[in-house]
Amino acid sequence: MISVLLPAYAQGANPALPLPIAGEGTVTVPADTAISSVSVQSGNENRTAASADAQEKMDRVIDAVKRAGVKDEEIMPGQSSGVSSFQSTSRVCRKVNNSTVCENDTLQVSSLEISAVIRLNSTDESRINSLLNAAKSAGAEAYLAGYGLSDAGEAAAQARQKAVANARENAAAMAAAEGLRLGKVMDISDYGYPAGLAEYYGSSSQAGMVDVTSYVIVTYEFEI
Repeated sequence: MISVLLPAYAQGANPALPLPIAGEGTVTVPADTAISSVSVQSGNENRTAASADAQEKMDRVIDAVKRAGVKDEEIMPGQSSGVSSFQSTSRVCRKVNNSTVCENDTLQVSSLEISAVIRLNSTDESRINSLLNAAKSAGAEAYLAGYGLSDAGEAAAQARQKAVANARENAAAMAAAEGLRLGKVMDISDYGYPAGLAEYYGSSSQAGMVDVTSYVIVTYEFEI
């Protein structure tokens, strides 16, 4: 869109053209937290009984991971629940009075699942394994979901600096391609996430590391 607008602006009378340019920057830093998910299921057909059964199982799992060294503050408040269903149909045929009679045989299974998130204030492998083994021994499905940061502020600031620098590179290339001169910065804003979540961080492809990414829009003044 910007490459289409530039020639149009160049034909106008305004010698200074404010145009927004996108920039993106990422830094990779060591994680300081490990995030795990634990879940239990109940196949009881009665929904009320299934909920009580699953909660009882989860309580046992939480007690087990606490005995393994997980602290109360590392267990995220609130638990999620959901119902999963599986259905299969097969055709069964049998002989009745020298005739073949076929019927559809349907098997339907549903289960209620409760999940909890545990955010260890450590990336120590022995602590992670201790948590996962304790949860599994108590009857839960458990896995390491990823790594995170307790405070992404410093990394986010570095990522934003890189994003602004990337926007300037993009703006300079755009101006050169259109025969314009790059002027001063008129405005800088984050984009892509709600307020307060402009910097995004998630597990890196490197074990124990976190990618922190910032997305910005920098409005430059282009001079004809």
